[in-house]
Amino acid sequence: MHGKILRYSISTGSGVVTNASKKIFELRKESWHDTRFLPVVGMFVEFRCDTNGYSITDAKASYYQEFPLNGIIKENDFWKTNTDEELKQKEQDTRNQMVQKIFKETNYFALKTIETTSSIQDCLKEYFAQEFNAIKFILDENDSSGTSKINYLLTKRFLLKAMDYLVFTDRNITMDTFANDLQRLNQLEYSYKNFTKNINLNIEKIYEDCFLESQYNYRGTIKAILGTKEKILQLNNKIKNSIYEIKQIKAKLENKKNDEKSLNIKLENIRFIIAKSEEEIKILNKTLENLTALTDGFKNQHLKIFEVVFKKFYEILVNKTKEAMDICATSLDDKIWKLGMSSTAIKNMFFKHDINDSYCTMTFLGQYLRRLDKNKLSENERVVYNYYFKYKQSHEKKFLIFTTNQKLEMSLKIQIMSISKNYSVVIVKKDGEFYSNINRQKFELGYIDPYIDIDTKQLIEEARNSKYNHDTKFSIVTKEQIAAIKD
Repeated sequence: MHGKILRYSISTGSGVVTNASKKIFELRKESWHDTRFLPVVGMFVEFRCDTNGYSITDAKASYYQEFPLNGIIKENDFWKTNTDEELKQKEQDTRNQMVQKIFKETNYFALKTIETTSSIQDCLKEYFAQEFNAIKFILDENDSSGTSKINYLLTKRFLLKAMDYLVFTDRNITMDTFANDLQRLNQLEYSYKNFTKNINLNIEKIYEDCFLESQYNYRGTIKAILGTKEKILQLNNKIKNSIYEIKQIKAKLENKKNDEKSLNIKLENIRFIIAKSEEEIKILNKTLENLTALTDGFKNQHLKIFEVVFKKFYEILVNKTKEAMDICATSLDDKIWKLGMSSTAIKNMFFKHDINDSYCTMTFLGQYLRRLDKNKLSENERVVYNYYFKYKQSHEKKFLIFTTNQKLEMSLKIQIMSISKNYSVVIVKKDGEFYSNINRQKFELGYIDPYIDIDTKQLIEEARNSKYNHDTKFSIVTKEQIAAIKD
């Protein structure tokens, strides 16, 4: 039957579904059999129950998740039916009624052209409705210009690792926090894999299903062709039967005992019927020839255009799906970063290992890459390796912290990396380390502990004379700020 998810928890793998009668059903993750979608609150579903009528044994997302105002299927239709097949049949019946209406209102004997009912672009949008709506929502809701998007396909493993570690470490955060993000990513990834897997597409089959099925004028003309052929067949059968009757009448006329006058009248009537039928067949054949030429011309003409538009549309759809995946992954990564940087558990567990990058996907990826033997990288590892360092070069901003005070180091580090996930810090504890770093790389800002046993003015002067940090500002932390740091 049809229903809607009212509550679902990824953490517990359980939830509830309601149907049109507002009856409640229990949904468990073992009963969810849909690789395209993850169960989330608000999703329309198709499901079956066991004999007790309460526990769901099989559930999947309904094909119908949105009900546009100008759409054939309304939400009310969803609740009145039990399966998507019923809705698809209703949709098909409605389309057939539209074709029938056009068929009745059109004079096919005088038809000169077949007009399109829907444009190729509109047909493609409807054909790829689920995929198109998913990316449209994401691209409309997210302004990705100027943001540092991560590549989902290359970083997926580490994005999920960052999320899992956060949930495992901080008991106040559950997987349900990320349910909607995971659902969107799962749907987009499923679409993208299908796009890239289906290389040898049958364009003509898609053309018929996608475009011709939506051309009601064309389908009305096809219906007229079938009706004309049927009428011609009936007339030919009528002529055959009439010829047989003529033979019988002639046989009776040879027998002088029959009423010749009435037989001759009947003979003339039959000959008139034959002549009239033959005349009708000529008109119908001419009409049939015209309608066939129109439909063949319509089909061939639009097929050429469809092939060009489809390839372009398909290419854009694949690219936009990839872009939407990256946007979703970046949004999820941002959420993980914000939660991670504000988490006391992460501060105490994660950053105690001298990690000087913010809590995000790229940090987990960097840790993984640093453990690899650079001379034995596989092809895929090399691609990820190059991507990581290119990303870092483009987006990373570094901050220098000179201190031997562990509390100050941690406090400044968390503050800095909570501003942006692309901010990282370099910790130095000796003047030699300070000089080495300022002469090797650019820093956005430097922080110096006032308690270090080194002339701070000399340090800043050396930095101003360096190649990379001559315009970098250095801030000496006040003693009051240090005293205010909480454990």
